[in-house]
Amino acid sequence: MPRVTRYLKNIACLESLWDEDLENRLSVLPILELTARSTSAKFIYLTCNTRAELRHNLGLLSRKKSYGVLVLAFHGDTGKIELAEHVLVSLDSLATMMKRRFAGWLVHFSSCGTMRISEEHLARFVSETKVAMVTGFAKEVDWTDGAVMDLLLLRWVQYYRDLGALWRHLRKHYADLIATTGMKVYPTT
Repeated sequence: MPRVTRYLKNIACLESLWDEDLENRLSVLPILELTARSTSAKFIYLTCNTRAELRHNLGLLSRKKSYGVLVLAFHGDTGKIELAEHVLVSLDSLATMMKRRFAGWLVHFSSCGTMRISEEHLARFVSETKVAMVTGFAKEVDWTDGAVMDLLLLRWVQYYRDLGALWRHLRKHYADLIATTGMKVYPTT
């Protein structure tokens, strides 16, 4: 356990179905539970499979003022998240839905390839939403590798007020996993 002050940032998570296997469902829920138990952070977990649910759930989560991390756990594509039934939502559309209601939050795209876009595109998303930082994967990621990276990010964010220092810590200690998952951060400072 680190011997530093905790800066608790409660976690809000939206997750879509990963596949049609309903009996043996993959989910980020155990990652959220482990993070909560090991750091005392609280979390909210909502499923989200349609554009209407996404809009509605973002509205609900934005009211939680003691929260500071938004995890979007979906399939992804370049600059997009994918809801169930192959419904794609671009970062521009997502920014319009989010507005500035998540200002100061860290937004993590736990989705393959969503961050495989230019810094200019990421800068526009950050500017329109006023989020503090955007993290996510810039390549196709093995589910377990991505889950491990998610767990490390969600754990360590609890110990950093300065998100740039968080990113430096992750790069120093988990460089191989960052390379494997294509983890990307904007802004990097």
